[in-house]
Amino acid sequence: MSSDPSAFRNHAVQIFEQARRQAGIDQLTGRLTGRDTRLLPFEAIRRNLRQQSPLYRGIQSVPLDRIIGSAGRYHEMTRRFLPLTDALKERWVNITTLAMTKGWPPVDLYQIGAVYFVKDGNHRVSAARQLGYPTIEAHVWEFPTEPLIQPDDKLDDILIRFSERDFLETTGLDQRYPDHGIHFTTAGRYSELLAQIEELRQKLAEIDEREIPFAEAVDLWYELIYRPTVQIIRESDLLSAFPGRTEADLFAWLSTHRDRLHEAYGDYDNLADLAQKLVDIYGEKPVAKVTRRVRRLLGREEPPPLL
Repeated sequence: MSSDPSAFRNHAVQIFEQARRQAGIDQLTGRLTGRDTRLLPFEAIRRNLRQQSPLYRGIQSVPLDRIIGSAGRYHEMTRRFLPLTDALKERWVNITTLAMTKGWPPVDLYQIGAVYFVKDGNHRVSAARQLGYPTIEAHVWEFPTEPLIQPDDKLDDILIRFSERDFLETTGLDQRYPDHGIHFTTAGRYSELLAQIEELRQKLAEIDEREIPFAEAVDLWYELIYRPTVQIIRESDLLSAFPGRTEADLFAWLSTHRDRLHEAYGDYDNLADLAQKLVDIYGEKPVAKVTRRVRRLLGREEPPPLL
């Protein structure tokens, strides 16, 4: 390439335009395949970390494919740091031209486990990836060990993992019931279970006229409410009408919409009875027919009636 500065800039413009086209292709294929192409928002993850103050680890050479999020510009680039708007062009081209002529200072990164989030230097990371660099020099601030995050994880998967960790630490359920099998595919469900446990604890306290230890309420909730309901779900064909979901997902859906289901299907004494009622209604119907009616219910805030 010519040493003429304008030649470097023209080349940087071409690289940017190629990156913009690729960003559009990535978004389209992501929608078709379900792959999450979004850059992860660091603050949404940081608020779930136990330790909020990271430790400075000095300057390191960081693999670019391990940088998966940003503290500020996550809405402007894809997971591969492809630019999503032409508004980035001028600064992006200037940064890339600088890389090809004089070089640049290290970026600033937060580290969580084996992945990184940009504190400062999003354009440099983006340009470095498009220039084919395998690594980038960075000042690194590391947070203590947290649930493992993989470079291709979706944000919801990460938040579910944090919620599961907090739920099990609060309840100790995994210590007393190692095979509890409570796993969700949507965020926010573990807090619903904690609310159920607390509601049961308060009711038992009124009945027994004594303070009920939280651990005792957890065990009673699991033995009397969760496990019997899930056992019916497990032994029936209901779950096959909810592809990609878990027994815990269906349990949470029954819990959330029990009032509406009561209106639709009449009286029931508990969630296990409700699950059995649905089995009685749908158990002999072809799975495909049930699926057409209920497969989208778990993903909707206000699901329509099952029939």
